[in-house]
Amino acid sequence: MTTTATSDSPKITEYSFASEGLAPCAIFALLGYYVHSHSGDAVSNSDLLFSIGFLAYVVVANTIAFENNQLQFNHLKENKIQFEPMGKHSLGRGQFITEKSFLIYFVLSKVLGFLIPLVMIFAAPTEIATMVTPSLVVVIAQAVAEPSTAGCHDVLRMTIPIGYSAYRLFGPLQTWAIDSYGLYLEHATGGSWVYAFNVGLAWVNLVFAAYNLFGFLILRALPLYFDKDETPRVEMAYTLLPIAKKNKSKKV
Repeated sequence: MTTTATSDSPKITEYSFASEGLAPCAIFALLGYYVHSHSGDAVSNSDLLFSIGFLAYVVVANTIAFENNQLQFNHLKENKIQFEPMGKHSLGRGQFITEKSFLIYFVLSKVLGFLIPLVMIFAAPTEIATMVTPSLVVVIAQAVAEPSTAGCHDVLRMTIPIGYSAYRLFGPLQTWAIDSYGLYLEHATGGSWVYAFNVGLAWVNLVFAAYNLFGFLILRALPLYFDKDETPRVEMAYTLLPIAKKNKSKKV
C-alpha cells in the first residue's frame, strides 16, 4: 500500500493488488483446488483451461493493449481521487454497490451458485456431487478473477463476469441442468428428495445465470461504460431490470 500526501492535500491511498486483492484470490484459489481434488474427474480439461486461460488473457491484454491501465490511474492521481474497486469504482461504475436490490441480488447469486452447491458436494450422493462440481469450479474461478483484475482497464474488467458467465451458462451449468433431470428419473421411484432438489437447483441456476448474462450484465451494467457523447446512454428506471425511464417531457 503506497500513500502520497502533501501538507494541503488529502491523503490518497493508491490501490495495491498485493495488499487488497491477493488474500481473497488466494483463499478462493485454495478452495477451488480443494473442490477439484475432491471431485475426481468431474471437472474437464476445458473447464480448467478456460478458468485459468481467460484470466491470463485479460492480464496480458491489460499489459500489452492498455499499458497496465496507467491512463486511468494517472487521471485519478492528478485529480486526487482514491481508487475504490469495492466502492465507487466497482463494476458498473459504483452505481449498484449501494443499492439494496443489487445487494439482495448479489447475495442470492452467491447462495444459489456457490454456497448451496458447495454443501451439496460434501453432503449429497457422489453422482450429484459430480454434476455440481464443474459449475462451482467456474464460479470460484470467477471469484478469483474479479479481485485480481480490479486494477485493469474497464473494458477488461467487464469481460470477466461476461466471459465466465457465458462459459458457465453454455458449458457446465447447461450440462448439470440436463443431466440432473435424467438422474431424477432414474431415482424417481425411490422417493429421494435430494434428486428432485438437485433438478430444481440446477434449473434455477440456469435461469438465473441466463438473466444475469443477457439481462443484467449486457443490458444494464455494460452500457454504463459507453461514452455519453459518442454513444448516448439511456437512463434506466430500475437497478436490476434493463427498462428505460419513460420520457416525461411534453412534446412541443
